[in-house]
Amino acid sequence: MATTPAPEQDIDTLEQIHADLAARDLAPAEHLVDGGYTSPATIHRARNEYGIDLAGPVRLAPTARALPGFNKEDFQPNWEEKALTCPNGATSPPWKPTLADGRPRLSVLFPRATCRACEDRPKCTGNVDGKGRHILLLPQPLQEIQNRVRKEQNTRPWQDRYAMRAGCEATVSETVHAHGLRNCRYRGTAKTHVQHVLTAAGTNIIRLSRHRPGDGSADHLASPTTRFRHLCQQLSEETRIRHS
Repeated sequence: MATTPAPEQDIDTLEQIHADLAARDLAPAEHLVDGGYTSPATIHRARNEYGIDLAGPVRLAPTARALPGFNKEDFQPNWEEKALTCPNGATSPPWKPTLADGRPRLSVLFPRATCRACEDRPKCTGNVDGKGRHILLLPQPLQEIQNRVRKEQNTRPWQDRYAMRAGCEATVSETVHAHGLRNCRYRGTAKTHVQHVLTAAGTNIIRLSRHRPGDGSADHLASPTTRFRHLCQQLSEETRIRHS
């Protein structure tokens, strides 16, 4: 389940939405979002700053799709000893703080001799020159979130819960393909916002018109009969009466 990371402005937008909802005491207990908005950092921030459980798939490491062996979440960290234990029981030397993309990480390098002697080395390390496995860990709170979500998102209960977002995805698809939401008809942020609000209102009206009033069911009525169709039905009925 791979996703593309969202641009920073999208993450800032999510942060602003959470802040606005919390300021009005409307923060949800759970927020199902597109995978582009979920990362260990955004999940951690939503929970600790706003009390919101941010639910969405966390993208896999590129090597997880290329190698059939062990993924990072298969290794067990010992945060007190600052060491990592592989699925076959080998323990790394103490990790070292480092930076990756300007963010704090923990660099873990298993001894070359230990990995060379392991029968799973080719599908674990991904290299052919006998180097030891190298892993970059996130800071502890973020790494624990990443490990947990990566395992949960492959389970049926998690997928069934996240399936509730299908309604949102269908709404986005409808507004884009049926109502031209991505084509701005006006210049300027304020006028574009008005277009978005009117498009959303129109979408709600169209959906409400398709429900049978009063029974609360999701059954849809047939599309409204056009005047031409009504005329055809009337002529057909008159012809039937004449020949009966």
